Amino acid sequence: MKTKPINSILKSIVPLGAVSAIALSLSLLTINPSAKSEPLNHTISVFRDPNCGCCQSWIKHLQKEGFTVRDFVSNNMGNIKQQYNVPEQLISCHTATVNGYTIEGHVPAEQIKKILQNKPNIAGLGVPGMPIGSPGMESGDYVQPYAVFSFTNTGKLQQFAQY
Repeated sequence: MKTKPINSILKSIVPLGAVSAIALSLSLLTINPSAKSEPLNHTISVFRDPNCGCCQSWIKHLQKEGFTVRDFVSNNMGNIKQQYNVPEQLISCHTATVNGYTIEGHVPAEQIKKILQNKPNIAGLGVPGMPIGSPGMESGDYVQPYAVFSFTNTGKLQQFAQY
């Protein structure tokens, strides 16, 4: 059986003006080669103290936001923070890693997703302390104002988001 090229089939079925319109429409749907098309890796490793309840609440927040969590319990969180170069000013109760970024404390999932998508040249994000109302530290409707900071491998901090 002999097959016909698609354009000859279309010419016999659809008027020429419509073929041009279809071709133009399809060309507008092409993928932008500069767009980041790779899927986000939503697997995050969380290191936490066995006695901290807010860490477990933060993990639930991440899971609710679509992350797969690998939960590592440690009795020596100081070594974990040192291993991942967490700046002293950002130290909180848990440390996480995802796609080469370090996440310290109660960072909202939306900010983690933002760095996974945009891939900024930073070492990670952190929320110092344990602000009430941050993910994992909810207390009714009250939200203590807090900032999410980005940090570099040299320890340079910059405000990344404000809540």
